[in-house]
Amino acid sequence: MGCIQFFLHKETKDEEKVRKVAWGMQDPIIQDWYLNDQEHMDKLTFKEYLAEGQYPFKEWAVKIQSQNTLLRGTTSHLDDVNLLYHLKLHMNSDLTVDYYAEEIMEKVLHKWIEKVHLLDEKQLRYLTRQKEAIDAALHAECARSRANKKTARNAHSNTKATNGQSKDNASTKTFTRLPALTDAEHQLLHDNDGCFKCCELFAGHTSSNCPKGFPDGTTYKTLTAAVIIAKKSKKDGGVVTSVDVKGTDNTIAVVMPSAVLGNGTDSGESVAPLQTPLLRWNCLLDGPVVTSPISCLCLLTMAHL
Repeated sequence: MGCIQFFLHKETKDEEKVRKVAWGMQDPIIQDWYLNDQEHMDKLTFKEYLAEGQYPFKEWAVKIQSQNTLLRGTTSHLDDVNLLYHLKLHMNSDLTVDYYAEEIMEKVLHKWIEKVHLLDEKQLRYLTRQKEAIDAALHAECARSRANKKTARNAHSNTKATNGQSKDNASTKTFTRLPALTDAEHQLLHDNDGCFKCCELFAGHTSSNCPKGFPDGTTYKTLTAAVIIAKKSKKDGGVVTSVDVKGTDNTIAVVMPSAVLGNGTDSGESVAPLQTPLLRWNCLLDGPVVTSPISCLCLLTMAHL
């Protein structure tokens, strides 16, 4: 499984897979087996390499028995007891685990081979299902990887197309030059802390350090006194309060020459206390910060008369 994951992430070519992983095999027997026929092994696909030298148990047992037959009459020939021991000692490691788990006690060679053969068939069916599941998972992973790459390419292409279209739209948009300001507009800007470049009222900057630049003539609105009033009202909050003044009687002192009193001389003064209600005047007030006249009650003093 580790080799397959390595091939998937490194995108290794089929003809290079065996050569890439063979030197990573840690089992000395596998290493010797590879080195004895390295040129042939390197030409195999990875699937053929895994199948090389691997046989089902019964096929392998028959092959060993055939080779033992050729040794009949020599000291190297094995009897049934030693042959059974040889087969048990050299069988596949996974099969060995299952063999001892089953506790097979058969001593007759051909019956023992049949029981181990059934156990091996069971293991091979399990390995086949496992391999099919792994192949399906790898196939799905490859399909997702291709789909993600395709989606990324399409998104990149769409982004480039959108950016190109935005640039084209920006390049085709025309700027309309603002006509010369009138004398009235000049005066309004001058009186209301305006900028003569961006034509903003209460701008807080001048033409020399204007951060906005010239306005577009298609969206520019002519400056008028009404615009000034609206701007000021928004800027100052436009809060107007009224005070209710109640009329009351107040004592006042009048100082007059004595001649006025009719004695014909101006040598003395008389002070006479007089009492009169306050003079009030209902009037309308207007100014640059209001949009309509405001009704107001005003108090009149002698200074106003």
